[in-house]
Amino acid sequence: FLFILYLLLLNPTALADTLSGYVISDINSGRVFYEKTSNKRILPASTTKIMTAIVAIENSNPTDVVLVGSEILTVDGSNIYIEPGESILMIDLLHGLLMRSGNDAAMAIAKHVSGSVPNFVKLMNEKAKNLGLKNTIFNNPTGLDDNEKNYTTLSDLSKIYSYAYKNQTFKNIIGTLEYKTTSDKKSYYFKNRTKLLNMYDKATGGKTGYTPKAGRLLVSSATNNDLDLVTASVGNGYGYNEHTNLYEKVFSNYKNYLIIDKKNFNTSTNLKGKLYIKNNFSYPLSKDEINKIDKKVIFNGNKKGLVGTLHVYLDNKEIYKENIYLKENKISLFKKITRFLGLS
Repeated sequence: FLFILYLLLLNPTALADTLSGYVISDINSGRVFYEKTSNKRILPASTTKIMTAIVAIENSNPTDVVLVGSEILTVDGSNIYIEPGESILMIDLLHGLLMRSGNDAAMAIAKHVSGSVPNFVKLMNEKAKNLGLKNTIFNNPTGLDDNEKNYTTLSDLSKIYSYAYKNQTFKNIIGTLEYKTTSDKKSYYFKNRTKLLNMYDKATGGKTGYTPKAGRLLVSSATNNDLDLVTASVGNGYGYNEHTNLYEKVFSNYKNYLIIDKKNFNTSTNLKGKLYIKNNFSYPLSKDEINKIDKKVIFNGNKKGLVGTLHVYLDNKEIYKENIYLKENKISLFKKITRFLGLS
């Protein structure tokens, strides 16, 4: 204990170095704080089910009644023990998928959403492509790698989780500790397998994954004030202490700052009308970075109201770009007539 305490005082990321790979980043801006081999290709095991869940949520309704078929008989490992011919709600299967890592739940969900498991896998890969993930391929919705191999990176896993976490249904399920429900045949009680939720009071969710070939993976999230973080890791253990340690280091050194406020946007221009932007932009910064933020406006004509871009830099590196639009002043009919007649 004293040795671990010494390591933490000497180097707060020392515990994280016991993992073979990790990355901790901001869910909203995507800023990466600390990482180790986060772009190395790995087997995702059951963290695959993060993508399975968000694809299902976006392509079905929570109140859908799912008729379980023989597709569940093709998988083993972690299950919630649903049966062929059983009817159960989609929302219940999603809880079993994320909280108990049910492979049978993954198969039933895939069949219900897309008519077949291969068709559902196509949706998973389309979503990965839409998210800009170039190092992720899915071959099944479970993460089992006995015959079919999914592959990804810790960086991509963080991006998938960050995207999914912005969906309220996913967010509610991933942070649920206990869940009870019934189907038309039996009752279920799910207890979240992610122990971090009971160990760390700032934890808001998590999904574990394990196969002998993949090792032990954990993707988790934590919130402090208005800073939402995600950590993905792989190693010989799930890394609960390492995740906690990384979160505390970031929470202690960074805060979210509103860099662009769309309500108070103003810049000098010769254009007639009101300039505006559509989005706010917040970014986590340390104290010594606050004065290293620069902004630059570039005007590039007027194409359907789009007149330019606003660029944000940290240490001369661009971290954000936002379009600038022009709302032209309305001209009255009388003014148009007088201008046409050359009277004004």
